[in-house]
Amino acid sequence: MKKNRLNILIAASEASPLAKTGGLGDVVGSLPAAFKKLGCNVSIVIPGYRHALDQIKTTRSFAEILPVTLGRQKITPEILESELAPGIPLYIVRCDEFFDRSGIYGNSQGEYFDNPERFIFFSRSIPVFCSAAGLNPDVIMCNDWQTGLVMPLMAEGSLPHTAGVFVIHNMGYQGLVPPEKIDLIGLPDRYYRMEGLEYYDSMSLLKAGIAYAQAVTTVSPTYAKEIQTPEFGSGLDGLMRSVSNRLHGILNGVDYDEWDPETDRNIKANYSRGNITAKKICKTELLKAMGLADRLGDRPLMGMITRLVDQKGCRLVAEAAEKIFDMDIGLVLIGTGEKEYHDMFVKLQARFPERFALKLDFDLDLAHRIIAGCDMFLMPSLYEPCGLTQIYGLRYGSIPIVRATGGLKDTIIDPKESRDGATGFKFKKFSASEMLMAINRAVNAFSNRKYWQTIMTNAMSKDFSWHRSAKKYLSVFEKAIAARRGNK
Repeated sequence: MKKNRLNILIAASEASPLAKTGGLGDVVGSLPAAFKKLGCNVSIVIPGYRHALDQIKTTRSFAEILPVTLGRQKITPEILESELAPGIPLYIVRCDEFFDRSGIYGNSQGEYFDNPERFIFFSRSIPVFCSAAGLNPDVIMCNDWQTGLVMPLMAEGSLPHTAGVFVIHNMGYQGLVPPEKIDLIGLPDRYYRMEGLEYYDSMSLLKAGIAYAQAVTTVSPTYAKEIQTPEFGSGLDGLMRSVSNRLHGILNGVDYDEWDPETDRNIKANYSRGNITAKKICKTELLKAMGLADRLGDRPLMGMITRLVDQKGCRLVAEAAEKIFDMDIGLVLIGTGEKEYHDMFVKLQARFPERFALKLDFDLDLAHRIIAGCDMFLMPSLYEPCGLTQIYGLRYGSIPIVRATGGLKDTIIDPKESRDGATGFKFKKFSASEMLMAINRAVNAFSNRKYWQTIMTNAMSKDFSWHRSAKKYLSVFEKAIAARRGNK
């Protein structure tokens, strides 16, 4: 095997821009290009969602595939081939019964009731498709619970020359299969034990991926440590400690072709580390577009682009809102999530209409404008496996204020750690008071224009491109391949 000349298949439930709900889609959409630049052959397989197929201009039926067993049913998907990007093949598992829907995992009424069936079917189709199509990847990189079942299928003999690497993007999503649906998994009984998939009275597809992969990775070094503890392990901390010798924390990268203020076509004016004056134009445009007071042009403006859920620290923001606005600063927030937070933030906007702008939606164009136009970016997460928006904030000179957890801890340098090398502000305890102290420190630094420009320059100098992370993945892949083939 020539070094770096690997054949890699990435299996995932999301791939930006075709299907995305969060960081998983960003990773699968941008990491393959970094592998390709390192000399690898890389391809991707995703489900055939309605909106993904609507976006793809050309596809062709790729292979005659045998029926896929799902409990007592045999269902034959159609495999379509296209490209995610030039030179990066995209394979689509089309089965309209499961994937011809308005959402990826659910709709406004909640998650789809048959998500276990949908992604058991998707996982079971992957080895069948590879065999029918004559694909023999050196490694298959599976992502989160939606593809976790691929790992025990390989342990049962599927793809015998392929190594399995399982990536945990978020331990909080277990992929639980209730007792009445366990037969759909289709594994021998020995897999349904504590050392296998069993998770209390259910089976966990996330656990399936962790237990049977040759290597397990997650998306930051700190998160790799955190998930070995009861606080962050979601009931699997013992398992994570048991696989610590094959567990690796690799920071996500970002696509600077899309996220760079020098070239970003979504923002009012382009700027760079060497000439940041046009950032002021972006701020002025954002204030006007969001209906905020003109006088905030000279005061700090914070941004948040987030899911409105407990994990993201929304409750802390709501609790601290009055004291935040007492500092005479503005806040722009966009996102969707739980109705409780929708209602809470709508009421806050009514109380502080000139200081708080809210959009209960996700708008990618507006997200770019917020990151360019804000002075600060707030991420007070309870936990954050990696996080990407704080990295975007760094490149745009929008200084992150984050809780020191997961990838937020790994990517941000606080003045308390290095005054001259600071890139943002961190707080440790998950509390509104701790968050307010960090915001206050940032506001005080903002008033010292010379020091604030030092922090901006430091932030914009950081490089979190995929190249370095991709090289670390290749090292893990090679070890996984050796482990897989050494056991044969």
